[in-house]
Amino acid sequence: MIALLLAGCAAPEGGDTAAKTAPTCDPLDVTLTQEWVEGALPNDSSVEGTQPGVAIGDLDGDGWLDVFMAYAGGSMALRNDGSGGLLESGFTADGGALPFGEAVALADIDGDGDLDAHLGRWRAEDLLLVNDGAGAFTTVTLAGSEGATFSGSFADADADGDLDLFVAAGAVDMSFESIRDGLQVGDPNLLYLRGDDGAYALAEGAMPEDTRYGITFQGAWVDAEDDGDLDLYVANDGGPYLEPNHLLLNDGAAHFTKATACFCDLTMFAMGVAVGDADGTGTPDLYVTDVGGPNLLLAQGDGTYVDATAASGAAIPPEPTSMVSWGTSAVDIDADQDLDLVVTFGRSGSNFIGAADVNPDWVDGDEQPDVILLNGGDGHFTRATGLGFADPERTRSMAVGDLDRDGRPDLVTAGKHFLRAWRTSGGCGPGVTVALDAGPLDRHGIGARVTTEVAGVVTHQWMLPSGTGASNAPELYFGLGGAAAAERVTVRWVDGAETVVEGVAAGSVLTIPR
Repeated sequence: MIALLLAGCAAPEGGDTAAKTAPTCDPLDVTLTQEWVEGALPNDSSVEGTQPGVAIGDLDGDGWLDVFMAYAGGSMALRNDGSGGLLESGFTADGGALPFGEAVALADIDGDGDLDAHLGRWRAEDLLLVNDGAGAFTTVTLAGSEGATFSGSFADADADGDLDLFVAAGAVDMSFESIRDGLQVGDPNLLYLRGDDGAYALAEGAMPEDTRYGITFQGAWVDAEDDGDLDLYVANDGGPYLEPNHLLLNDGAAHFTKATACFCDLTMFAMGVAVGDADGTGTPDLYVTDVGGPNLLLAQGDGTYVDATAASGAAIPPEPTSMVSWGTSAVDIDADQDLDLVVTFGRSGSNFIGAADVNPDWVDGDEQPDVILLNGGDGHFTRATGLGFADPERTRSMAVGDLDRDGRPDLVTAGKHFLRAWRTSGGCGPGVTVALDAGPLDRHGIGARVTTEVAGVVTHQWMLPSGTGASNAPELYFGLGGAAAAERVTVRWVDGAETVVEGVAAGSVLTIPR
């Protein structure tokens, strides 16, 4: 029987408590199992010049993870068949087809126990899709969101117990010639706070005005200062011309100031951010995708970062086959107790002119395969080879979730114009799946830190599911390195309280209440 203990138990903190040796496990494989391509995707409206988004979560309450694709031709939701296969769902919005969109994030925004959605859109206001628990959605317009939304990210920004929403905006009909010539800026980034009446309202003045008009692909929530509130790392495309990446520090009440000495304000063409402990020190590091190669920023725990891209082996050279990286996620995909990096790639197209102005030697290759970087347990990465996961087409977003419930995280990717499901196998066998329940209005404990301890080795993750136009399943996957059980799973909630669960067997799917 699992023993649930209260705060006050001696939970491990900081880095690993035992030296880690790499376990001997089976080779990892990632195999394409299903795909939908243009012709099988909705085509109710034009899909030119748009970005698709994808999210994973249980939309119909049957315990199996479903998939939601935000697509300009009309969004599409796929129901899990109970074995990991995805089927046309019949999910509806206002009794009809799901509306078009370019980004999707899932969360329980009304506290009724099921997953709702934020649907980011271009040339129209964003929508909140309120779920009836069975996949029938009712739409609510998000007032003031007429810009080109690239991503939505949920978190409790003002510490009032419910979920707020950061909307990252780019620009409709973006032209790097116009941006370069000072004729165009990005649409404004937005922060919506959920009120006591359940409505979302713009938080005027919450962010410094001069930080709002970059070409922002993602705002990644992260507790950069380890002070108990969630800050925002803002990833901006077009940094050489407009606003570089920046870290917005939260005072705990959703008033943000720009960090002036974080050493993380990269001037780049950023597309996405993965948050995870890359080096095993217990701090949330940042892996930022880019044109010309991603960057790995190691957190120091005080709001500052060190660029360890080259030293860690996390660099991906700016070659024609690996020039433009997009959605990314930190996940222990081979279940060996450390976080690996999944990185999607794809040709940029006409707007590559902005990057070519910076480095005329760069080439936007037609085929740019997706990449998995495997962590050696010491924070040093090597590029996985021989995997099925090497899609050369124009991937844009990705999401992580255990579709077949075998204890291993699977992947779903979306691109121009396709949706693909990938199944993982091999590695160190099934791990432990952890979901959280922080209460009705923050159902999935966004921002909480979860650690597992196996033979003295501690692995750290954070419940931060957002991605580039996407969201991962609201659960965390902990590899056990082939061990039969985790001795201890510890949750540190955003307010600092802790919950400890002991003796969790491999293959367990565990929901830990607040």
